[in-house]
Amino acid sequence: MTNKKLLTHRVRSFYRFGNMEMLAKILVVEDDATVNQLLCEKLRQSEFDVDSAFNGLDGLLQAKSSQYHLILLDVMMPEMDGFEFLAELRKEKQTPVLVLTACGGEEDRIQGFKTGADDYLIKPFNMTELHLRVEAILKRTSPELFNTAANSSDQQFFQFNKQTMDVDVNTPDGNIHKLTLTLIEYDLLKTLAEQADDVLTKAYLYQNVLRREFSRYDRTLDMHISKIRKKFVIAGLGVNLIKTVRGQGYCLDLSEL
Repeated sequence: MTNKKLLTHRVRSFYRFGNMEMLAKILVVEDDATVNQLLCEKLRQSEFDVDSAFNGLDGLLQAKSSQYHLILLDVMMPEMDGFEFLAELRKEKQTPVLVLTACGGEEDRIQGFKTGADDYLIKPFNMTELHLRVEAILKRTSPELFNTAANSSDQQFFQFNKQTMDVDVNTPDGNIHKLTLTLIEYDLLKTLAEQADDVLTKAYLYQNVLRREFSRYDRTLDMHISKIRKKFVIAGLGVNLIKTVRGQGYCLDLSEL
């Protein structure tokens, strides 16, 4: 089966970003010409401004010389592989990077995240899943692109700084409480804040924050929630901001601010 068929045989639609205020600029770095072309076509159909490169070195030069909202990055490429690309890019820029690769081993994923990847998608992938991951990254890193961002709950009460992992919580009484979080804590709190007052299941949070399948015997998520709650208390906020909904998951309760 060709690479193009691997990408297309599971997909029948690729959604448009109907609520975007401006075009997001995306760079596709993929050495397979067929896959590169297909990705660019699908992204342009969704009204993105798309550039492409066919090896890591050319892609790095483009990434450094232009401002992109997101980079889609292959790993196995000539001139410079994806991990080398990431390491060099992170010396100068924090542009979000979604790694696309056939290397799905745990060690490869860990290396990708350690080097600075924002998300990781294994080939062959469903284009609908790619769309959802692109949307999630853009909403998290470039909320100004979306006309709903200014009204979202996390924008009213939470100010997120990705570079420092700091979060300023603006309470209704006018006080500002600062939190310093780890990367996972930061992503977890931001995910809860973006859907404040909604219950997010453990399975959803494992998939979208911890990037692995949920197991009822795995207490990792509970541990991270506990640590965030302790930091809330240290910062002068209530421990009940994140509610446990028995048998379901967690909810960020804004009424506790």
